[in-house]
Amino acid sequence: MNKPPRVAIVIVIWNGREDTIECLQSLAGDSYAEKRVIIVDNGSTDDSVVEIRRQFPEVIIVDTGKNLGFTGGNNAGIRHAVEAGFDYVYLLNNDTIVEPDSLTALVSAAEANPRYGILAPVIHYYDPPREIWFAGSRLELSRGAAWHDNSRQPDREQAPYEVPWATGCAMLIRSALVHEMGGFDDRYYLTWEDVDLSLRVREAGYLIGAVPASRIYHKGGRSGQRMPESQHYYAVRNSLLLVRKHQKGLTYLHAATQIVMCSLVRCWRICRRDPGELPRYIRTTFGGISDHLLGRYGAFRAP
Repeated sequence: MNKPPRVAIVIVIWNGREDTIECLQSLAGDSYAEKRVIIVDNGSTDDSVVEIRRQFPEVIIVDTGKNLGFTGGNNAGIRHAVEAGFDYVYLLNNDTIVEPDSLTALVSAAEANPRYGILAPVIHYYDPPREIWFAGSRLELSRGAAWHDNSRQPDREQAPYEVPWATGCAMLIRSALVHEMGGFDDRYYLTWEDVDLSLRVREAGYLIGAVPASRIYHKGGRSGQRMPESQHYYAVRNSLLLVRKHQKGLTYLHAATQIVMCSLVRCWRICRRDPGELPRYIRTTFGGISDHLLGRYGAFRAP
């Protein structure tokens, strides 16, 4: 009998000790045998690593020495997994918990459907757990828009189905493919990198899919919450980078115009209840536009 594929579970942390411990506790109860957890510490200043080593001595810890962002941290974990010869890399947020058979369902789907380059579980909110956070996605590059589409509420018995892009919260990808893709584009630093990787995988001839039999739970914030200043900056700058990479000529100019207009509207909505915030968010919006045009990427620098 063939040996099951080896899976490296890559979890990037930057503090967040309690969330990480709960995530690791859930992974300890996971039924898939051929797995190894790789924690990438992005310069935590709490005692997360000390506690992880105490409670989970089998976990591999990669210390980056500083905060490399979501992209840089995951890329460090991906490199370690590829060099160690794992067959799959499973990128997983530290503020998630997994069902016991979640990874088994993902790997089974990947092995049975080699046309899928990336597979994601169906992701529920941590609270309330019955509500779905990610079961599909939409993408309109013509206006630089990408969002979760949960109009489909799949039964667990459903077969995997195609989606335009997978969330970086949880995605399983073949090691050879993610190595070929070069991992995430480090210029994004945070947000939109998952859409970009999904598009590059699709351009290489693969599909992106969701697996209803696989379920996890995510503590992430809801879209109705106020967008922090840095997130607004990344939304502007990184969506412009995405369309520049994947749209050409007039289609890029049209999409970029749509992004700028929508960013200003979003800015107005954020600040409507607090007019004093308006100047700061205007600066952030135009900072994102300016940095994109000048090719300045990486971590947000407050204006």
